[in-house]
Amino acid sequence: MPASLRFSSLARLRSRKLAVFVGCVIALLAGAPVHSLDPNTRITQYIHLAWRIQDGSAPDGMATIAQTSDGFLWFTSVSKKLYRFDGVKFVLWSLSVDGKTRDRFVTVFGGHGGGLWAVGADDEIVHFKDGRVISHFGLKDSPTMNAISEDSRDGLWVAQGGYEADAPLCHVTDTGATCFGKTAGVSLPTAESLLADGKGGFWMGGAESVEHWQPDGSRVFSIPALKHNPGVSVQAIARDANGAVWIGMLQQGPGLGLARMEQGSFKTYVRPGFDGGKLAVSSMISDRKGSIWVATTGQGLFRIRGDAVEHYGRAEGLSSDNVMSLLEDDEGTLWVTTPNGIDSFRDPAVTIFSASEGLTMDYVGGVMAGHDGTIYVANGDALDRIKPDGTISSIRWGKGLPGDQVFGMLEDHAGNIWMGSDHGLFLFKDGRFTRIPEPDHHPLGVVLEIVEDTDGNIWAECAGNPAKLIRVRDFQIKEEFPRPQMPMGRLAPAPQGGIWLATPQAELVLFRHGALQRTQVGVKGVPRYARAQADGSVLVAYEGGLVGLRNGKVQHLTTKNGLPCDSVFGFVQDKEKHWWINSECGIVELSDAELQRWWADPEAVLQTRLFSALDGARPRRATFDPAALSPDGRVWFAGGVVQMISPSVLAKKAPPAKTYVESLTVDRKQLAAADNLELPPHLHDLEIHYTSPTFLIPQRVQFRYRLEPHDREWHDAGTRRQAYYTDLPPGKYSFRVLASNSDGVWDNTPATLNFSVAPAYYQTSWFRALCALAFLALLWAVYAWRLRLLRHEFEVTLNARVSERTRIARELHDTLLQSFHGLLLRFQAALLLLPERPVEAKERLETAIEQAAGAITEGRDAVQGLRDSTVEHNDLALAIRTLGEELAAASAAQPPQFRVAVEGEPRDLHPILRDDIYRIAAEALRNAFLHAEAKQIEVELRYDDEQFRLRVRDDGKGIDPAIQSGQGREGHFGLSGMRERAALIGAKLTIWSKSNSGTEVELRLAAKIA
Repeated sequence: MPASLRFSSLARLRSRKLAVFVGCVIALLAGAPVHSLDPNTRITQYIHLAWRIQDGSAPDGMATIAQTSDGFLWFTSVSKKLYRFDGVKFVLWSLSVDGKTRDRFVTVFGGHGGGLWAVGADDEIVHFKDGRVISHFGLKDSPTMNAISEDSRDGLWVAQGGYEADAPLCHVTDTGATCFGKTAGVSLPTAESLLADGKGGFWMGGAESVEHWQPDGSRVFSIPALKHNPGVSVQAIARDANGAVWIGMLQQGPGLGLARMEQGSFKTYVRPGFDGGKLAVSSMISDRKGSIWVATTGQGLFRIRGDAVEHYGRAEGLSSDNVMSLLEDDEGTLWVTTPNGIDSFRDPAVTIFSASEGLTMDYVGGVMAGHDGTIYVANGDALDRIKPDGTISSIRWGKGLPGDQVFGMLEDHAGNIWMGSDHGLFLFKDGRFTRIPEPDHHPLGVVLEIVEDTDGNIWAECAGNPAKLIRVRDFQIKEEFPRPQMPMGRLAPAPQGGIWLATPQAELVLFRHGALQRTQVGVKGVPRYARAQADGSVLVAYEGGLVGLRNGKVQHLTTKNGLPCDSVFGFVQDKEKHWWINSECGIVELSDAELQRWWADPEAVLQTRLFSALDGARPRRATFDPAALSPDGRVWFAGGVVQMISPSVLAKKAPPAKTYVESLTVDRKQLAAADNLELPPHLHDLEIHYTSPTFLIPQRVQFRYRLEPHDREWHDAGTRRQAYYTDLPPGKYSFRVLASNSDGVWDNTPATLNFSVAPAYYQTSWFRALCALAFLALLWAVYAWRLRLLRHEFEVTLNARVSERTRIARELHDTLLQSFHGLLLRFQAALLLLPERPVEAKERLETAIEQAAGAITEGRDAVQGLRDSTVEHNDLALAIRTLGEELAAASAAQPPQFRVAVEGEPRDLHPILRDDIYRIAAEALRNAFLHAEAKQIEVELRYDDEQFRLRVRDDGKGIDPAIQSGQGREGHFGLSGMRERAALIGAKLTIWSKSNSGTEVELRLAAKIA
C-alpha cells in the first residue's frame, strides 16, 4: 500500500461551491434497497410534489440533502440552517458541541451506519447520531473540501483542493483523517468531484482533467476545453446502467456542460433536439435503474435513459430552474433541492397518459386494448395509439381520421379492428380506415358502441335518425333494429348467445333469437358500462353504484357494501381475477372472492382498496368505452386522460414504516425523547410526539400506540402523530408505537420509550408509611378516647344507679322503715299486755293493723315513684296531673286545689329526661301535699324555643330555712334527690320558700337538650 499523510484538521468547505453527494459507495452498496423510479415512466407521469417558500410549505430554500439509515431526510438551507424532514414536517436542528451550540451548516452527508456528517459554516465537520455528537474536526486554515463519498466503514472519502496540493483525496473517520497524494498515486493536484467506482477506486474530477484512481494505479483523462476556461472544473461525475462515466461542468460551451466517456475520451453529449454543451451542470446522480439525472443552473432537471432525454423545469411545475442537489432515497423517491424549496418525484400507482405525454388532447372518451398490446385511445379530433414501449402516435381529423372523432372501438376474435365515428362504421388496418357500406346508402349516424357476440356477429349502436341497433356479419350490415322496436343502451355480449342492453329506463334487456327478455333493476339514470360474465351474471355501472343480475335476482353494490363512493364509471377484471372499478373518488380494487361473497350475501360489507389522487388517479367519466385490459395484464381507464394500473407492480408492497418517538411535552414544556427519562411529579398533561419517516404517501401512514401498564389495549391514532395522557400517577411506564406504511402493512417492531413519573412527597413510600403510622396513632387515640367515654358513661350509669339506690333508700327510710319500726313497737307492747290485759292488747293489735295498712299504702306510693309513669303516652302534663289527683284523693278531708297549666306547643322529650323531670315534679308534689298544709298547688309546664321550664308552687307553710340550707332533714332525701336528678340531666333547679308564704320549685332545661 502506498504511504499516507496524516493531518489534524480537515479541509475548509468553499462556500461558493456545492458539495456533491453520490449514492454509489464502496462494497456495502451491493446491499442497497432495490426501490427506484420506473425508467419506463416519463418524468411528467411521476407524482411530483413541491414544498415552496412562497406557499409556506418549505421553511427555506434548500441547498444540500442527505438521508440517514433511520429514514430521515436532512437539508441544509441557503441560509445555512439544518432541517430534518419526516415527510410531514420540517424540524429545525441544532447541535451542542463541547457545550457550544452549532446551528449553521452548509453540507450534509448520510452515513450508512445511521449517523449524519454535517459541515458547519464555522469550518467544522460534525458526525452525530441520535442527537449525540460522535466526533468533530476543525477546518480552519485547511484546504477546501469539494466532494464527499462514503466508504464501507461509515467513514468519508473527501476530495479537496487548495493548500494541500499533494493530497487531494482524504479518508475521514471519527478518529482522524488520512490523505493521499502523489506518493499514493494520485496525480490531480486538486479535486472538485468524487465518485466511488465500486471496485475500491475513485473517479475524481479536477480543473483540467478526470482521474480514475485505483490502489494499483491510476489513469488521467484530459479535458481540452477546460484548459481554455480557467476557473472551470468538473463539478459532477456519474455512471449509467451500462457503466459509462458522465461528467458535468458548471459552464456552457463547446466541450463543456455535459459529457460522456466514449472510446476513452469525454465528448459533449449531443442528441437530436438536445445539446449537452448548453447545460450548466450543478449536480448529477445515477439512480438504481441506471438513469442519469442532471441538475442544472437555470435550465431545470434532465433525465437521460439510453438515447432518450427528458426535461422537467419550472414550466412543468418544478419549484425553480436552478437545481442545487439531487438524492434518491431508500424508497426510490427522487429529491431535488432549489433556492425556492424542495421537489420530489415518485412512481405513481396510477400512471397517467395525457397531452403532456403526447396524446392529442385531454379529451379521452374511450380506450381499447389490441391483441398486440397497442392501446387505442378515442380522443378529441384524433385516434391516439400507445405502443407497448410507451411511444404514442396519432391519426387526426383531416389527416386520415374519417370524421371528427372516434367513438366505439372493438377488436374481434379474428383481430379485425372496428372503429365507430360520427361518419359511420369502419375497419381499421395498417393506419387506414375502410367504411362498412350502409344499406341503401342511408347514413348510420354516430356509432357509439360496438360489441361481438359468441356467434361472431358484430353489434353496433347508432345514434342516427332514427337511433338503431345493427348486426354486421361478413363485413356487411345484415339487420337493423330501429327504436322503438329495440331499446337503446349499453351493450354487453351474452355468454349464452345474444346481447344484453342496459337501458336508461332501469331495465336489463336480453336480446336473443329475435326475442326480448326484460328485467327491472330499480336504478334510475344513464348506464355507463355493462359486462356479462361466463356464469351468466351481468354487472352494470350506474351513478348509484353497481347493479348485478344473477339467476334472475337483482342486487345493488353501493357504499353500504364497502364501495368508497357510489358513482361508478367503468370496471374490468384482470388476469388474477381481481376487479378494478373506476369511480368518482378513484380506482377501487376488489378481489373476486369478495365479489362472490356479495353475490351470496347482498348485505355483505366488502374489503376494498382505493387508489385516489394521492396515487395519481384522476377520476372522470368516459363517454363510451371506459375500460380495457391489455394482454400484459395492465388495466386501462378512459375519462379525460388515460389511466393505467399495473397489478403486478402494485403487488410489490412498500417497505415497512419505521417508527420513532421524537419528544415529550410535559405540562407545555418540551423534552427530548430519551430512554428511562424521569418526569417531574404533579404531571397533569403529557403529549408524546412520534413519527415515521415515510415519503411515498405520508398522508396514509397510520399509527397505533399503547402505554404500559396504563393502557390495556392498543389505541388506533389514525394519522395523528401525538398521544395524549392526563394525570398519570407516579410509576414506571413503557410507551410503544407502531406504524403502517402507505400500503397498510404494519411494522412488527414498535418504537419504545421507557420513562417514569416521579412521585410527589405525599406519594412516596415513606410518606405513606408516615401517614399509616399517623392513622394508627389516631386510631389508637380514638380507641382510647372511646374507652374513656365508655368508662365515663359506665361511671355515670353507675352513679345514676347508686343515686337511684340512694333515693330508694330514702323512700324506704321515710316510709316503710319508719312504719315498720312503729309496728314493731306496737307488737311488742301488745305482747307485754298478754295474757293479763287481753282487751287492751286487742286494741293495741287493732291499732297496729291500721298502721300496717298505712305502711302498705306508703309502700305502694314508694313503688309508684319507682315506675315510669309516662312510658305509655309520653305526656308529661297528663302524668303529673294524674299523680296530683291521686295525692289529692289520699289527703285529708279538705284536699288543696290542684291544677296543671301548659304554655307553648308541647313536644316529646327524651324518655330519660322525661322520667327524671317527672320524678322531680312528683317529689315536689308529695312535699306540697304531705307537708305544706297548702290550700292551692299549681304545676306550670312551659315549652319555649329557648328552654323548657317546670314550676311547682303552693301557698303552704313553707320550708324551714335550716332544712332547706342543710339539704333536707336528717334521714330524709327528698330535696337532695331532686337536686341530684337535675344535675344528672343538665338542668337548673331552684327552690324558693318562705314561712307562711308557700314554696316554689323551678326547673329550667335548655331546648337543645330537651
